[in-house]
Amino acid sequence: MSAAPGLRPRSRRAGVTSAPVVTSPAPVDEWHEVLASAPWALPTQSPEWLECICAVGGYADASRLYRTADGRRLVLPLVRRAIAGPLITMESSLPVGWGAAGLLGEGGTVRPEDVRMVLADLAKRRTVSASFRPDPSTAESWEQGCPPGVQREPRMAQTLSLAGGFDEVWRTRFRSDTRNRVRRAERANVVVERDDTGRLVPALQELYAKSVDRWAQQDGVPLRLARWRAARLEPPRKLHTVAQVLGPRCRIYAAFVNGRPAAAIVILLGQAVACMWRGAMDEELVGPTYANYLLHRAAIEDAAEAGCVSYHLGDSAPGSSLALFKSRFGAAEQHYASYRLERIPLGALARRARGLTSAALRRMRGRG
Repeated sequence: MSAAPGLRPRSRRAGVTSAPVVTSPAPVDEWHEVLASAPWALPTQSPEWLECICAVGGYADASRLYRTADGRRLVLPLVRRAIAGPLITMESSLPVGWGAAGLLGEGGTVRPEDVRMVLADLAKRRTVSASFRPDPSTAESWEQGCPPGVQREPRMAQTLSLAGGFDEVWRTRFRSDTRNRVRRAERANVVVERDDTGRLVPALQELYAKSVDRWAQQDGVPLRLARWRAARLEPPRKLHTVAQVLGPRCRIYAAFVNGRPAAAIVILLGQAVACMWRGAMDEELVGPTYANYLLHRAAIEDAAEAGCVSYHLGDSAPGSSLALFKSRFGAAEQHYASYRLERIPLGALARRARGLTSAALRRMRGRG
């Protein structure tokens, strides 16, 4: 991969290089040390999460430990996958469907020069594509450190501060209509269950299957195609593997209406950060009962009691109904970007293919 403009490592003075010492895969013990020094790290930046990705998705561990010239350590959670033989590979931090990771700095600090250094290192590698979806809290460093020539895709995450504890969150951050909907769900006898053994995986998978069918209908996508895509992104073993590897750090919450699953979410716990990783619902049951409001209320209260100070609700499209829903709990917007280094313009080709597929589907619906 040829280096993008501005990506050449620079020497401090003649004969002295500032190039980092790189170890790959990153030694797990040192990775844990860096993780322990960064309490605000995402749970998706752990070696156990990378283990799940490799076990489920057929990826290889390509994580990298950097020792900088000033003695700091940085870890880049990274996986590699062959796309046409061992010599043609793609790398990602992290793959689609596995959340954000990007660079993890010792002490929780990621500097613009760290980003520039890592991109320079990866630009020299013979991979077709390398993609990065960083922790949104490091957005400024990525934006300042990323040089021209690296592809950028804007994103928006939403995060709720748990500072002050759940009572403070309930009184001052939940909107009044959100509190009312939680109370209505309680009066409707919605029952929320929590599990960290994998017992509730079938309930979430049942709801996800219903959601896939609903999304296909809304988007005008053939049902068979939508189910095929979903099976590739969310194979049945995925949730079971995560629940088994993460144990108590993976909590599944499910809301039941008259014994039927109405909504479910997966919450991943880090040292001080809880992340909603997956969610699905049955609109017919959720609509009149507000079960999803009581579901998140329970998960947010548990996260605060577990010592978390931040509750990430994941990415949303600005102005969407999903973004509005998350804002009702007091979640603030975090604008950031994902990045891609490419030798072959796979991203542009993929966007072109999606555009052609969407156009074809519109023409088919027009004929009907």
